[in-house]
Amino acid sequence: MNIDIFPWIVEHHYKRNLLEIGMPLISNGRIYINGKPLKEGSDKNAPYHGFLFLVDGLEIFSRLVREGMVNDIKDSPRRLESLAADYKSSTPLLTSRQFSDYLIQEEGFGEDGAYIYNSVTGNIVRVSELNNNPRLPNDFSLVERIPRDFIYVNGELGEIGTKTRIAIKIPASMEHIHAYQIKRSPYGDESTGIGMGKVTHFDRNGLAEEFFFGKSGADILGFYRHYSRNGDELCRPQDLIMPLSDLSGFAGLREEALKKYNEAA
Repeated sequence: MNIDIFPWIVEHHYKRNLLEIGMPLISNGRIYINGKPLKEGSDKNAPYHGFLFLVDGLEIFSRLVREGMVNDIKDSPRRLESLAADYKSSTPLLTSRQFSDYLIQEEGFGEDGAYIYNSVTGNIVRVSELNNNPRLPNDFSLVERIPRDFIYVNGELGEIGTKTRIAIKIPASMEHIHAYQIKRSPYGDESTGIGMGKVTHFDRNGLAEEFFFGKSGADILGFYRHYSRNGDELCRPQDLIMPLSDLSGFAGLREEALKKYNEAA
């Protein structure tokens, strides 16, 4: 059975990035750094780390290497041997606690990290650089794989960063590969956002689900969205909106929401 890491990532984003790091910096419902709120669409001064995970079952590591998706090993057989050894010997991450502890440990390696994660065994390895130019379908369109409001800056679609482009492109180029991300760039303007990025999940069709923090008046809320494709359009049901007090049970709330959505489809 494959491990579903989306709830783990949301839990980490909530407990680590919001409660431990973000809450002490929030004023008037928004994160402030040096007296200034973080800007939508930019990860400058973001106080927490971003992560990108490429996920699949037993062959995830060998598939990505075989398809040339790991730039670390280009022209370096020794680097491949070292990376493969690190992956094989890694401590399996089989619980949300193990997963979050690992990410906290990895914060020491920089603001953004990219990882290959085996959703069957729990093995994981950090890679320095992923290929941003995979072999894509002839009809591939980046913007058709995200909703129109995925990134907004002053009310218009903003620039899509390199990590997010990789998260969209690699699943589109390789069947059964999934990409998960904690984005550092805030989502939402001063009236709707708190200055934190989204948690995203991309599959072969584009954005499959996302979670982000927003606000209603003085209250900080969690927003979950699930997507399906209808022809060229990404569709979503009504947002699942949760107070922070409910986020400890996010996995169950998401499961129930998906069940209702599938029954109605």
